[in-house]
Amino acid sequence: MKVVFKIMDTLLDEVRRDLIRPHEFAAERVGFLVCRPARLNGGGIVILAHDYSPVDDPDYVDDPSVGAMMGPRAIRKALEFALNNQSGMFHVHMHEHFGRPRFSRVDIRESARFVPDFWNVRSEMPHGAVVLSNDSACGSCWVPGVSIPIAISEVRVVGSPMVSIRVQP
Repeated sequence: MKVVFKIMDTLLDEVRRDLIRPHEFAAERVGFLVCRPARLNGGGIVILAHDYSPVDDPDYVDDPSVGAMMGPRAIRKALEFALNNQSGMFHVHMHEHFGRPRFSRVDIRESARFVPDFWNVRSEMPHGAVVLSNDSACGSCWVPGVSIPIAISEVRVVGSPMVSIRVQP
C-alpha cells in the first residue's frame, strides 16, 4: 500500500523549531502531528498533517537511557486529542543531521508499543510515527485493518517550492 505524507512548509518549520529547543533533562524533544487521511487515486492513502502538538515539558520522564521519554500524561493528552478531534496522531521527533533519517531500534520498539493504542480511541484513523532530519523525513503508518506498520512511501512538503522526498527505493 502506498502511503504519502503531506505537510505544509510553514508547519514543518514550526515543528523543527520546536523539536530543537533544549529541554531541562531530555536530550531531544518530541511531539505529535495532528493528521487526517484521504484516499489516493489508484489505491493507497495520503496523510495530511494540519497541526502540531508538542509534548509539554513536565510530561517528559527523566530517563538517560533514551533521548526523550514521554510519560503517561503525554500519551493520555494525545489520545484525548485524537478522540475529541477525530484525528490521526503521528508521533514526531528529530535527528539533527542532513540526509535521510532512520528510526533507531528504540524508536521502532517504543512506537510499536504505543502507536496502536490510538486505535482504542480512533480505530478508523491511521496513526504513526515520523522522524525528521534537517532536510528529510521518514515514517511508519499503522493503517486500520493492517496489523503491521507500513513505511511512508513519500513525504511531500507543500509550499513554494514544493518538495517531494521519496522515502522508499
